[in-house]
Amino acid sequence: MLRKILLGGVASSFVVFASGAANAVIFYGDEMDRAREMQPAGASFDDYLAREYRDFFLFEADQMYDWIDADYFAEKALMANEHKNIAPENPGEWGIDEAHMPALVAARQNLMGAFDKGAKEKAPEAAAIAQAKYDCWVEQQEEGHQPAHIAACRDEFEIAMDNLNGAMQTAEVVPEPQPAPEPRMVIGEEVARMVLYFDFDKSDLRPVSQEKVDTFVEQMKGLNDIVVFVEGHADRAGPSGYNIDLSERRAEQVRQSLIREGITVGDLDELKTAAKGEEDPAVSTPDGVPEQANRRVEIVARGMYAEQIGTTSAQQ
Repeated sequence: MLRKILLGGVASSFVVFASGAANAVIFYGDEMDRAREMQPAGASFDDYLAREYRDFFLFEADQMYDWIDADYFAEKALMANEHKNIAPENPGEWGIDEAHMPALVAARQNLMGAFDKGAKEKAPEAAAIAQAKYDCWVEQQEEGHQPAHIAACRDEFEIAMDNLNGAMQTAEVVPEPQPAPEPRMVIGEEVARMVLYFDFDKSDLRPVSQEKVDTFVEQMKGLNDIVVFVEGHADRAGPSGYNIDLSERRAEQVRQSLIREGITVGDLDELKTAAKGEEDPAVSTPDGVPEQANRRVEIVARGMYAEQIGTTSAQQ
């Protein structure tokens, strides 16, 4: 018997001279020795395939004593380990009876179809197992005298294909895009504070207050990531609703003055105003009592940074 095998341009010849089983002489290359010593590692298709072929050749050599097929699959293991393109067996090149050929041909078409859809990249381990089990089925079917082994290889191939198809479907599922979390403002340390006072029932800036605004603007120059709060206040003389409106007009006067003097929303991250009315007085007084300390606008600058909702860290 003479079998010649060509794998990727590498030929191996196997010759058996038989004058009785006891006197059989077998010549083969060193593929089995080299494959036995290799330790495939990695997580690519070729890496998994090398491991599968190595296990198969060891079974054929050490348990079945099929030296010719063992050497053949040892060579496939070595070539897979070298990341060469090793295809599943073509059953037409094996001595398989016509009754079993259609099932093997159809199975190979399914396997190659999965490879064409990217199975080697999307599910490398499942793809490698499927190819190795298919080759096991082909090899056992050619021998044809061990139905249990044929059935085992065929069943393992079908299970491997089910696993491969499932892995492919999982890999092809594209998760729905989730909206990006909105930035949340987190206010940091106070950078500067300034208080401006107003005449009774007035919202115009005093000259001394304008000078303070100029000083505040100079302090803010060159600073980044700053939030400026402009809070208007009123004393408790007059109706509460009127005082809310009066404190709002005072805050707006200061905001406009800050902008005129060089602070803009473009320079700072935010410029916020708030009307407190007669709430939160600097000095507590009975209702209806005027108080200079309460007729004021407070300018407060604080450092800030943006934090994503749901994260555990933020950048200052």
